[in-house]
Amino acid sequence: MTDEPRAKKVTASSVSAATAFIACVQLLALGVTSQNRPVYEAVVNESGYTYNPFGESPTGSAGNALVLVGLAFGLTLVLVALVRRKRVLSFRVMVFGSLALSAFILTLVTASVFASEYLPGFEDQFGLVAAGGTVLLVGYVVFVRTRWWVGTFTLAFLGAQVGSFFAETLSPTTALVLPLAFAAYDAYAVFKGPLRQLVGTVPGVALAGLTVKAGEFTVGLGDLVFYSMLPSLALFRWSPGASAAVLVAVDVGVVATLGLLSRKKLLPGLPIPMVLGVLALAYFLI
Repeated sequence: MTDEPRAKKVTASSVSAATAFIACVQLLALGVTSQNRPVYEAVVNESGYTYNPFGESPTGSAGNALVLVGLAFGLTLVLVALVRRKRVLSFRVMVFGSLALSAFILTLVTASVFASEYLPGFEDQFGLVAAGGTVLLVGYVVFVRTRWWVGTFTLAFLGAQVGSFFAETLSPTTALVLPLAFAAYDAYAVFKGPLRQLVGTVPGVALAGLTVKAGEFTVGLGDLVFYSMLPSLALFRWSPGASAAVLVAVDVGVVATLGLLSRKKLLPGLPIPMVLGVLALAYFLI
């Protein structure tokens, strides 16, 4: 999470605007979660959780999370290497490939479920058109991106869908451990690790397809995923009331993080919101 270079200072209005944007993405994720719930419940009941290599125990969940963090770390190292070697096209192709696959699959599910309710008989056609259109928008964002609002809308929609997907298809324990694991990695990556190098090497290239403009701030796509995931998890596992409480807890953490940007230009966006969000979730577990 960064403060835009042109911004002279962090203000209450800029923080409010960014937080309102994030809340809208979270609400979108809740809508997707509510709509897709029957589909993913059926998938989990029939095939099990989508990602559970080490099982559902606390130790197994930690292992599940560490594998995903390791994959994120490895991918970031590859992206840094490509940027340092000025292989901009290869960088963008890799980013596009990563985003396009998830965009197509998740939008296909979301759009098909939507059509089954409002356009019965056209589920396949509507799903394919929506999924293909989303992939085209992702391509525009990564390779062109002359209009910032297209990138904001596209990546916000994708982030909400991925967050909802994690909430509905990961085992409960893994879903609680994963945000904390990525929060720890986020702090390392921003302060000491490859993310700082990636952003600092070629900012304009490095941010394409990986960040969203939220008013005066730039928010990572991964941040949006986890901001959306925790309220969606509370809705899926408990109730709308629990979801509202977790959403507020996460957004209080977002406000605190944005406020700290008055002192630093670059901060990890996950640690404070994820700790507060998981604590709120823990209340409903007790």
